[in-house]
Amino acid sequence: MRVLIIGAIASALTATSALAATTTVEFKRDTGEVVVVALDGEGGATLPDGAQTTYTYDAEAAKMCFATPEGDNCVVFAEHVAEPKAGDNVRYTTADGAEGTATVKSVEE
Repeated sequence: MRVLIIGAIASALTATSALAATTTVEFKRDTGEVVVVALDGEGGATLPDGAQTTYTYDAEAAKMCFATPEGDNCVVFAEHVAEPKAGDNVRYTTADGAEGTATVKSVEE
């Protein structure tokens, strides 16, 4: 389950090129599970345990996919936010059908 949550994480809120140096996003499933991920804006993500992975983001589809040992895990956001700022949030749906809210916790240059 944790791998799927982490795989579904991301910058639901912005395209890779629009991200600042580090954007920290909290993903909270409707079931209460929370995962916080730091996105570097260049396709790299730091997971809660410190592990590094890569991600892609399709702004047109508002879809982010993370590379995991089990294969790509994707999340689809309700909308694309071109220039995210702290406090912005958007609903998301994971590959397994779970739903939640992604909230930008911080944006650092």
